[in-house]
Amino acid sequence: MPMTVIKVRYESNLYAYKSIAGAGKDILKTEGLRGFFSGVGATAIRDAPYAGLYVLFYEQLKKRLSLLAQKVPVAGEVPGGMKGSTSASINFGSGILAAGLATAITNPFDAIKTRIQLQPKQYLNMVHAGRKMIRDDGLKSLFDGLGLRMGRKAISSALAWTLYEELIRRAELAWKQSEEGVL
Repeated sequence: MPMTVIKVRYESNLYAYKSIAGAGKDILKTEGLRGFFSGVGATAIRDAPYAGLYVLFYEQLKKRLSLLAQKVPVAGEVPGGMKGSTSASINFGSGILAAGLATAITNPFDAIKTRIQLQPKQYLNMVHAGRKMIRDDGLKSLFDGLGLRMGRKAISSALAWTLYEELIRRAELAWKQSEEGVL
């Protein structure tokens, strides 16, 4: 949390910090240690559901896209089985779509977190911030930053999960071959 608060404020035009260290010193001087944990509740309520939703969407999309891929014959592939490149494409596509969906659902908590971190005296807590945002700026304010967050989360999640799945696939192949005495 402390690094996130410093980052959000340093990047904002609401503060005129000349350095990251200066931002940290100012937060400590004006708000104490508590200032470094502004928005911790909204962050927790954003991140926990995001992780669960992401895995749920990812696994469901992977199943559905795999079924679609098996119906469309690709030159050089064995029917019913996927080559690594097809599998990686499905994992990557599933990762992007899952991240997009999970990000869209959890973005209101990210928008609230950012407001609390930027202006803790105006946005006292999650409930207060949410109500104030809707009252002052409308429901759309809960989706501020969605496009940027979605792009960042989609690419990073898709890359991480594609790499993970590919490493698992290769490890399983190596294990299977070693058991069969092929190695």
